Amino acid sequence: MSIFWISIGMGLAVAAILALSAVAFTLEYAVSRVVNLAHGEVLTIGAYAAYVGETNFHLNLYMCAVVATIAGSLAGMGLNFFLIEQFRNQKALSTLIATLGASLILQNLLLIGFGGASVSYSFAQGNLLHVGPFLWTVLTIKVMISTLIVAAIIYVMIQRTRIGKALRAVSQNRDLARVSGIPARQVVMHTWALAGAVSGFAGFLYGETVGTITPSIGNGFLLLSITAAVGGGLGRPYATLGGALVLGLVMSIAGTYTSSAYQLVIAFGFLVVMLLIKPNGIFVRGKAQMVRA
Repeated sequence: MSIFWISIGMGLAVAAILALSAVAFTLEYAVSRVVNLAHGEVLTIGAYAAYVGETNFHLNLYMCAVVATIAGSLAGMGLNFFLIEQFRNQKALSTLIATLGASLILQNLLLIGFGGASVSYSFAQGNLLHVGPFLWTVLTIKVMISTLIVAAIIYVMIQRTRIGKALRAVSQNRDLARVSGIPARQVVMHTWALAGAVSGFAGFLYGETVGTITPSIGNGFLLLSITAAVGGGLGRPYATLGGALVLGLVMSIAGTYTSSAYQLVIAFGFLVVMLLIKPNGIFVRGKAQMVRA
């Protein structure tokens, strides 16, 4: 039973990081109707930006998190301005292929800049702590708390601010929002900046949690993010959070009692089953195509 609870704790830690990435992915999709295959590279950019901040400028843990967030935000805005908006009136398949090309370009640029060898942060993980039946490091607890804080900020922004209301309007009908006086392109840019910031922060947390960074770390995490977003409810940020939680727990528990090598297989199996049973997402009743809480 203690192994079971430890696996639950590990699942919650994985779900915390996955939730941030999946929410960012679903925000991008909601306002642009784009499956962004370069999403994983934004996480990687955030992770490497923090690494540069630590090794070259000797920044502490919190400043590196800020650097990763800013780098991710800039990467998100760059993708939207130079790629997504240029393909806005093209077929969805054309945009999908364009984001795949951007993913390969960014990954190879990172490979040229940092090499193929793995690198790591030197921040201390902290002591192992028993929190109820769970066993977490101090860093893992900080990761989960920061996820809750970011999720609360996103909720307040979407539900209580003017930009959040505009974001919801654009996600429902961009053309109608524009003729109603909402600056749709500006709202979309702000949304991609927010999604990029969350992704960059998630990349830093992921790199710190797993211990190493490579130019390809975003690839596997992209697939998990898509699985969590679709499984929970694509287009609904808080349904996506639920999907990430379920996926993290399923992967951790199954990996504990089988083998960690099967975790991705289990994740994709989970996605297939969810699409068959609940094609709109576990936590969604209707069509999940717009931003709602």
